[in-house]
Amino acid sequence: MSIINLTKFRITPELQEFGVKDLSDWKEFKEVRNLLFFQGPPVADLVAKRIERLVEIALAESARTGSTKVLMSCPPWMAHGLCNELIYHGLEPLVSFTKRTQENGIEVVDLIKAA
Repeated sequence: MSIINLTKFRITPELQEFGVKDLSDWKEFKEVRNLLFFQGPPVADLVAKRIERLVEIALAESARTGSTKVLMSCPPWMAHGLCNELIYHGLEPLVSFTKRTQENGIEVVDLIKAA
């Protein structure tokens, strides 16, 4: 089963090996990038609205692909709320576990449950 990419980055060949797939809608991918970027300090209402929209995008992709796992990467102040909402809607939030190597810089070792 594939894993939904709910990060602001396109997947790498390394993540592809773990089954991560970019969103099928390019417009939604660009929206995710904007939702995860903050120019100033976060405001609770704005963070909540952005989390709600991110979950809507993940649910739409889940409906299209059948995937229930979501690779997420977000600012720390969004992580708790985003994890909770994904779980509430039956999706499993994942994060990448990485290590630094001399040869490749940062290498993804595994994908682990975020919550």
